[in-house]
Amino acid sequence: MNKSFYFLWMGNSLGKLANSLYMMTVTMMIYHITSSGTLAGLVTMIHVIAKFLSSFFMPIITDRYPLKFILRISLFGQSYLLFILILLFYFKDINHFLINLIIYLIIFFIGFLDGWTNPARNSLTPKIVQKEKLAKANSLISTTDQSLALLGWSLGGVAAIHFGNINILYFALSLYILSALSTLLISEKFRGASKSRPNWDSIKIGWSILFKNANLRLITIMGIIEGIAGGIWIGGITLVFVKEILKQNETWWGYINASYYLGSIIGGIFIVLISKWMQRNLVYSIILGSFGVSVFVLIYAFTKSPIVALTLVFIMGPFYQLRDVSQNTYFQSSIEESYLPKVYSTQSNIYYIVFSISVFLMGTISDFLGVKLVYILASILYFTSSFLAVSINVKRYKDTEIKNIKIKTEG
Repeated sequence: MNKSFYFLWMGNSLGKLANSLYMMTVTMMIYHITSSGTLAGLVTMIHVIAKFLSSFFMPIITDRYPLKFILRISLFGQSYLLFILILLFYFKDINHFLINLIIYLIIFFIGFLDGWTNPARNSLTPKIVQKEKLAKANSLISTTDQSLALLGWSLGGVAAIHFGNINILYFALSLYILSALSTLLISEKFRGASKSRPNWDSIKIGWSILFKNANLRLITIMGIIEGIAGGIWIGGITLVFVKEILKQNETWWGYINASYYLGSIIGGIFIVLISKWMQRNLVYSIILGSFGVSVFVLIYAFTKSPIVALTLVFIMGPFYQLRDVSQNTYFQSSIEESYLPKVYSTQSNIYYIVFSISVFLMGTISDFLGVKLVYILASILYFTSSFLAVSINVKRYKDTEIKNIKIKTEG
């Protein structure tokens, strides 16, 4: 690992923690000010919609600017907008329509800039890390993401009560600024597009790579299937399972969420230790991760013991990490670096669409057919995904392994 990776890792970590604290605190503040759950819920919805829209612009700007510059603009921009947002909360007449409109517009633009962060980070990693250390680098980043998500969402509320919402926002602002400053120390070689191409061609490249190559198409389909299944961990579905199946109160809902994050953190540490093996066996890791999740989700669907459920969710964490990190490393090892931002942007487009479908589908099944069936269906979907991973493994021995895919966009 070199210094650039450590600065990228540090900047990403600080930015992730800042984002979780900002989202949680602003949601709480809007709820306290308006007493409206709908208006408070708009914070997350607007943020997600903005990230979805921004992912369409990512392929275009990566032809013109280095990834570290895009990351820098994203983080400095979010810092500036958050400072403006903090100032707006000082207005006493905050219920005024115009002030509310400005607040939601700022939330939108923070989300828009945040939409560039993950594609830029994931695309920058293989440019500054040796290929044989990619699995380890991705494991470190993923483990830190899970750790800070647990820290931000579990301790953020407690911190807000003790120190005040505004002070937490100032703390988030300082984290954003430190995150942005760390990008100034990242070294990256940038070539830009070999020749000027229409914006639509830049957008299409990511889709072409994902769906024209057989192996990447299979992994993308796996991602769609797993994304639909992932709706089982939406807060509302988990809460219904805790109340109706486990017969416990909301406290256990928090325990289940914490257990998952803790399992993911432990799993991430374990994956760091086996990263060399995983780097050499990416497809086997994808199969093992997907199959393990399918088995434990199925057992989880039929358990009625809170302790057993808590244990199962904890065990699932390492399998989720194994699957996600190996899939990400497979992409980074298979696709030419200049195309990675476009591929990750396309993946973001797909993720947000699939997430919306999953929320609606799993919620509907839970309401009409029962929450247990939701988890049984998810297990079937995860098993289907692991079966597709076996197809990738078989095909790898028949075809040439993917190396630096090049897409012809002209002529």
